[in-house]
Amino acid sequence: MMDWISALPLGWAILLFWAGAILRATTTYALGRGLAAGARHTRLRRRLTGPASLRATRFVDRWGPWAIPLCFLTVGLQTAVIATAGITRMRWGRFLPAMLLGALLWGILYGTVGMAVVWAALAAAVGSPWFAAALGLVGAGVLVLWRTGVPARVRAARQGRRSGARAPVPDGGRRAPSSGPSRPAQPDTTSGAGR
Repeated sequence: MMDWISALPLGWAILLFWAGAILRATTTYALGRGLAAGARHTRLRRRLTGPASLRATRFVDRWGPWAIPLCFLTVGLQTAVIATAGITRMRWGRFLPAMLLGALLWGILYGTVGMAVVWAALAAAVGSPWFAAALGLVGAGVLVLWRTGVPARVRAARQGRRSGARAPVPDGGRRAPSSGPSRPAQPDTTSGAGR
């Protein structure tokens, strides 16, 4: 079945795979947006308009243009990443160029070396004990960072620098009550005493 594709000139093969990736990515994105729009008319509306959803939308809108082209170089993540871009309503103007670039990369990969090289590299990596150890270390590092709240502290410090405000107080923003005035007491000059 794939013999006719391998018989195509290189440029036509890349163009064919690029067009297929564009069609699949835009369909997945549109389905994600449609799901989000339909869910807004149900009880899920509160979750889709809540703070967590708004943070996810901002995150995808900011980092999605980097994630989308890279997802085309993976196996099994493309649909999830592109559907997430649609569900979180990533702006079309940011999605389109990222998707076109990713689809082109995917078309070049499939049109030239095909997936045989990719599968061989994955099989070699997965069979290696070094790969398993590196994957375990990366997972442990992410878990430690997440559990210690490092991303939240970095984000808070970054926001403080942008606004010119002082660093946040460790006890959640509540300052301890002071035991006296914060500046030296001024002599009472209104009392007329000593005149």
